[in-house]
Order: sequence, then structure tokens, then C-alpha cells
Amino acid sequence: MELQKESAAFTAIKATRVVSEDGSRCMNFQDGETRPVHHTLFAAALKAGLVPQTELNMPEPAAPASGRSTQQVVEHEVLDAVRTLVARGNPADFTQWGKPRTASVKKLVNCHFTGADVQRAFEQAMFEVEQGGNESTEHSEPGSSAS
Repeated sequence: MELQKESAAFTAIKATRVVSEDGSRCMNFQDGETRPVHHTLFAAALKAGLVPQTELNMPEPAAPASGRSTQQVVEHEVLDAVRTLVARGNPADFTQWGKPRTASVKKLVNCHFTGADVQRAFEQAMFEVEQGGNESTEHSEPGSSAS
């Protein structure tokens, strides 16, 4: 049996208090704050809506009926969400550095994901845009707008 990591970094998408099931541990997070969380609080942190920044060493749920691994499903859902955010182009969905906000992605997916998942999806979406995009992303031709 593999040992769990003692802690992992989580990011809060809103001010949140995380309490273990037995009440023996708790943590308070401010909006956007990233901190290490003890492994005994992993489940409570996920339930409270915190986003892990690294892979967690937790039991893997059964594979979805589609035959794809859980990680493949997560990657697909997060990539679709990031594509949607990019297509919308709403500045509120992105950080000051132009990266998708975790909270914006979380509103569009129904699975647990990490900050690294969002980063990979954003890099893929930007690659697609640079390569001409996919069918759901529109681009205007240079010189087609009136000056």
C-alpha cells in the first residue's frame, strides 16, 4: 500500500473554512489564497470547493463507462471549459496575467481538477488558437474590419 503525502497545496476560490469530519483540524482560506493542506483535510477541502494544485494521492474512483480513465475525462472537461472561456473572451474569467481563473473553470465542470490541469488545458487551447483554432473558435481575417 502506497503512503499518502503529508500535505498538498490547495487554492480557495472564495473565503472558505475547511473542517475535518471529526472536527480535530480546521483551516481558514481567503479568496484566491493557496496553502498546504494536511492529508487528513483533503476530502473536506475538495468538498468545500478548494482546488488542489498538485495530484493528490487518494483512492482512484472507478473508471467512467466511456472506457476513458478518470484523468482523461478531467482533462477533456477542463479543456472544453477553457475553450469556452477563451471563446467568450470575458476579462472577468481571466487573471491579470491572462490565465483562466480557477473559479471560472469550476463553474463549467463537474469534476475535481488541479491548477496544473487548468494550465495544461490553457496551453492546449492557446496552441489551437495559434494553429487556426477549432471549429468553435472564430477568427477575423486581417484587414476585414473597417478602420
